[in-house]
Amino acid sequence: MTRLRALDPIRHGDLRIDRARGAATRRLVPLGRSEIALAGADMPMCLAKDGQTGRFELIALLGLVEPVNLFTSSAGYHATYQPRAAGVAMLRADVGGADGLAIDEDDAAVGGLGEPLFDNGTASRWRDALEATMADVAAGRALAAGYAHRKLLRPLWVTLTMANGHEHVLDGLYAIAEAELALLDDTAVLEMHRADELAPAAVITASLAQTERLRQLHNARFADTIAAVRLSLDEQR
Repeated sequence: MTRLRALDPIRHGDLRIDRARGAATRRLVPLGRSEIALAGADMPMCLAKDGQTGRFELIALLGLVEPVNLFTSSAGYHATYQPRAAGVAMLRADVGGADGLAIDEDDAAVGGLGEPLFDNGTASRWRDALEATMADVAAGRALAAGYAHRKLLRPLWVTLTMANGHEHVLDGLYAIAEAELALLDDTAVLEMHRADELAPAAVITASLAQTERLRQLHNARFADTIAAVRLSLDEQR
């Protein structure tokens, strides 16, 4: 649940934001293009399709079974990098709020710990952080659109075999088909190189191995453990 309120220096003046608790109840967050190399060292990256717009978005997968961010817990933050969208997940743009912001008062990151929401009566640095994040996410979306235009994206299924033998499947995700990438002609490859689309594709694909990290984090937190994770790609056009 969320409880969005237009930012008010009187109501919210004493609040703090604990970025390490950002996106604590989210299994995925959008990712900016500039974050690919950093995020890939900790978490799986793939793509998701917006059901309303049909656009693909670059995302970081933060959880598996439960609707939680496995990198965040009461013991601290369990990764070397936090996606920028997670660090501002409690904020929204709102022209009716102070500094053009709204805040989710029920977000786990909002409270008495962390960085002050207001500095000398203004929350402008948080607005700047949100705007920069949104711009970078838009760049990630443009990168995903380039892959989609070249028909390189395929549905990705993440099949979790639980310790009790039951299977749980994450669907609605997409990955870059390496086989299709290898079939591109020289002109297309050169175009992708010039657009700086080849290197990110390799990092995004390699990052899927980090699903094992998520399995380990899940098993350290929940009694219903995951015995194995299987990734499968629909190679059909």
